[in-house]
Amino acid sequence: MQIFLILDPAKLWRWHLALIDQLAASPAARITVIAAEHSGPISPVLDLALRLDAAAGSRGQTPFDVLSLDDIDFAPAASQRTPDLIVDLAATRLPIRQPTVRTLLPLFDGVPGESHFWSHILRGRPPVLALYDTAGPVIPIGLPAIESPHHLRASAGTVATRLLVGLVRAARTATAAHTPSVAAPSSTSLPVSLAGPAAIFIARKAKDKALRVLDRAIKTAPRWAVAWRMRPTGKSQLVPGTTTLDLADWTLLPDDGARFYADPFAVANGDSIDVFVEEFPYATNRGIISWYRILPDGRATMPRPVLATGHHLSYPQVFDRDGETWMLPEQCASGGLILYRARRYPDDWKPVARLIDEPVHDATLFEHDGRLWITATTQGRAGARWGSSWDGLSLFSAQTLLGPWTPHPANPVLIDVRCARPAGALFSANGILYRPVQDCSRAYGSALQLAQITTLNGEAFTQTVVSRLAFSRASRVLGPHTLNRVTTPVAQFEVIDLFARPSVLRAAQQADVIAS
Repeated sequence: MQIFLILDPAKLWRWHLALIDQLAASPAARITVIAAEHSGPISPVLDLALRLDAAAGSRGQTPFDVLSLDDIDFAPAASQRTPDLIVDLAATRLPIRQPTVRTLLPLFDGVPGESHFWSHILRGRPPVLALYDTAGPVIPIGLPAIESPHHLRASAGTVATRLLVGLVRAARTATAAHTPSVAAPSSTSLPVSLAGPAAIFIARKAKDKALRVLDRAIKTAPRWAVAWRMRPTGKSQLVPGTTTLDLADWTLLPDDGARFYADPFAVANGDSIDVFVEEFPYATNRGIISWYRILPDGRATMPRPVLATGHHLSYPQVFDRDGETWMLPEQCASGGLILYRARRYPDDWKPVARLIDEPVHDATLFEHDGRLWITATTQGRAGARWGSSWDGLSLFSAQTLLGPWTPHPANPVLIDVRCARPAGALFSANGILYRPVQDCSRAYGSALQLAQITTLNGEAFTQTVVSRLAFSRASRVLGPHTLNRVTTPVAQFEVIDLFARPSVLRAAQQADVIAS
């Protein structure tokens, strides 16, 4: 298949090289890069915002490093043959006439043009991504994440990475022979002024820096905390819709201010509950795994470390299988996913196998239809992992715990900042499999949702969000970020983590003391 990739010579970015490489990776594809007929310079206000962002410093290459004409091999006009597919990244409006060659072009909230892309990024709001296809209906891609709105190139890069996924996927499924559909009406979009959004970005960047300096000075920055509640068995039911949580219903795990706790996973141990958490000491700036026990009367022991490595650890899923106890902590900094077995429970763990040989976030293991599965978020292909860890869900499966583990052919199976990233162990209720998911659309870990898995096999995955759990805005608490449930003979325990300022956490802890 001959693919023409149309680029604006005045707006060449590093992610374009990644797109060319990934399109060319298909043995049947031949890529020709074409210079757009109508080219225009980068908007002066966008250029100013990019320079300001670059002045703050970035490590390594970014997707929106500016390239020169020498970096990309544009084809001479005389050598251009009729293509089978056109991927047009320079278009500013939809095709006016029915094209003779199938054409794909990006849409940002339904509108084409890079100016609309930058308008969203500068405002700190990700656009819904899709592809206009002259041979059929619009191809949805998803809702990406913007993790740091005050970092312009990084934010643009996370969105462009998910756009790249959609472009490559659509190009690979395109056929050489087709009958183009009737073209949609021409776009009515007008030239977009980036002056206002650029001013918003600059003001937001200055405010963010000032707030971070202030928080460091008076030590009021929000931090993570772990909490739990004990409820009579059978009283905690799934309720479709939105559930507003009240911090007064939960008991907080205290900390000494020199560390925080997060990512709780619970395991039943008779009438008690063992809880494994990420412990993050500020002195080392690296997570370890710690353990504490909730006693039958609701009191808890002090956490103590049980696993530390040379890499940051978090999200410690602990489970029993094949007569052994296992732990699957997140360790994406190691470049893979390592399974541990308890030599002496709960404080002696031995690495057993490297299940997945790529960085994955919040890997969560479960069984479905006689096969083992792992859900996790991934950031993109090797060499271009510029995506967010919040928005791209990938699946891996195996027949046995030690593998081999196979990536799903449709990875990432979901791109959606609202419901992609795992948020705890999956569970079944009334024969339905539910997946706790993070809703990061407001901020990282700002709320949690429950998604019902409706399709899961070797070819496809679908889910439907049925419930949302969050603290009220008035409470000044974000979360929950993780939810795990364990049932004992007398009660059901729920453990969560949340994000709040120390003053809010101190008030809740004092209330716990008074109540006890």
